[in-house]
Amino acid sequence: MGERQHVVVIGAGIIGVSIAYHLACRGAQVTVLDKQTPGTGCTQGAFAMLIASHSPGPAELNDLYGLAVAEWKQLEVQLGTTLPIQWGGVVNWAAPGQQTDDLTVVHGRLRSWGVNIQEVSEIDVKRLIPGVVPGAFGAGWFLPGYGAIDVKQTFTILVERTKALGVVFETPVEVQSIARAASGKPVLLLGQGKAQLEADKVVIAAGAGTPSLAKALGTKIALNIVSGTLAYSKPMPSILHRVVNGPKGSIRQNPDGRIVTGLDYAPGADGHDVSDSYGQMLLSRATEVVPALAGAELETMTMGHVPIPEDSCPVVGFCDSDSTVYVATMMSGITLAPLMGRLAATEIVGQPLSLLRPYRPGRFSVKGSL
Repeated sequence: MGERQHVVVIGAGIIGVSIAYHLACRGAQVTVLDKQTPGTGCTQGAFAMLIASHSPGPAELNDLYGLAVAEWKQLEVQLGTTLPIQWGGVVNWAAPGQQTDDLTVVHGRLRSWGVNIQEVSEIDVKRLIPGVVPGAFGAGWFLPGYGAIDVKQTFTILVERTKALGVVFETPVEVQSIARAASGKPVLLLGQGKAQLEADKVVIAAGAGTPSLAKALGTKIALNIVSGTLAYSKPMPSILHRVVNGPKGSIRQNPDGRIVTGLDYAPGADGHDVSDSYGQMLLSRATEVVPALAGAELETMTMGHVPIPEDSCPVVGFCDSDSTVYVATMMSGITLAPLMGRLAATEIVGQPLSLLRPYRPGRFSVKGSL
């Protein structure tokens, strides 16, 4: 039996931690580094809907999302615990006009790929979400395969299980660069007087920080970074059993009773405002849609920075310029985390997988563009 590989994961968001967990399950020695407290980047600001489809396509990526949602159920079995997931699906509707026209095209495309999507009337929406006030109604759809997750509690559980497997978390530690040791192995140059750390393999799962680390190795990662804010209420009695996604924003309720709501990228959204006044506005808009939320008290606001690859597809694989450095960054990180964690770990300490071949970092590299 060979010597255990030491893998250093840069990034303690849900993608990095999932990769670390699955690497440890495969027998690797793993160290996780992050310049912040684990989970305080994109992860904390995620609405955390489990998305069973990917409407922009291509069809193969849409299928990957379906596999990813199913992987959450497998992870529950592997962890031996019930995760705070709501499997009631998502009810989505649009106002009359262009919004309805656009979503009709999107949902038609999903249906052509075999996604379980049901067109619903305003009456159906009111049946699926008792007490809802849809407002001006153009068309609606129900996607029963979707879910939502309490990302904070779930992330805490995953970190605890990862540590129990012997994974070491070192935070806050900032990685300045990745160099090459005399042994030929990658060595990480660390800030804050932490000197150097040598590894057999390195995983860059640093979200918004991924492009700069990869660029120094000669690998271009084309990302757009967008921010989003969410309002969390104090716990309330059980009201919502499905995700609400309408013209006035997205609303869900965690199993612990907290309401989570945001405008996503809708008109009026402010991806940087975490003030109490903005949070109260978000809860007020949610109450217009679900009057039973009246009296909801703001508990906290979150902001996350979402890395969106230029072509919207995940970026996973070894750098063309360095076969010891693996990159993992993507949008929909909450949905994809368990699946991508398992698949990435397989590639890092095992063999390449054809399923991930379309998503290699090298697709962004154009001569002279770095």
